[in-house]
Amino acid sequence: MATPRTKKPSDNDMVPVESYLCEEQTDCVIIHETVDSQAPPERCERELDKAMLSKHSTIVIEPHQLGEECIRYIRVGNALHKTAVLSGLTALGVSAVRAGWCVPFGGVSLACAAAYHFSWQHDPACKYQVDTAGHYLHRIPLEQLTSPEPVILVRRDDTVRKKLHNTVACAAAVLLVYQLTSLLKR
Repeated sequence: MATPRTKKPSDNDMVPVESYLCEEQTDCVIIHETVDSQAPPERCERELDKAMLSKHSTIVIEPHQLGEECIRYIRVGNALHKTAVLSGLTALGVSAVRAGWCVPFGGVSLACAAAYHFSWQHDPACKYQVDTAGHYLHRIPLEQLTSPEPVILVRRDDTVRKKLHNTVACAAAVLLVYQLTSLLKR
């Protein structure tokens, strides 16, 4: 059985961390449901933040409400990313057919890319994706779970995704500026 993780003495809060490391070779953390009625509800959130900052490859979230919030948060970031890329590609593609049509798509791409950059890009949660298909169940010891429906987060390397995102958004922004200046000169 895994031993509870202990905090470093430098931490200011005095709440004990009850997340458990899974098998060492898989680098997995389980955040268990709080059964102590006197424990603050924010404790699980702090455990999740610490697990993400520690860059664990797999995080299992047992508290239902925290798992649902995390899923929604990651979906919003994914939606901003996809909207920025798809609207940017649409702006670049449409500009060859009808120059004025690229302005709204370029604007949406630029706005979504800016929102993603300032709100999500530097958050440790943007490195994680939700395992909805159960492909990573082999990474976690199922006997340690106390919840029938835990949320599994898997850390992904998003370097290529961010390069694509930034390249398309910058190209759409350049096209947007070019089209707006040419429209204003008329």
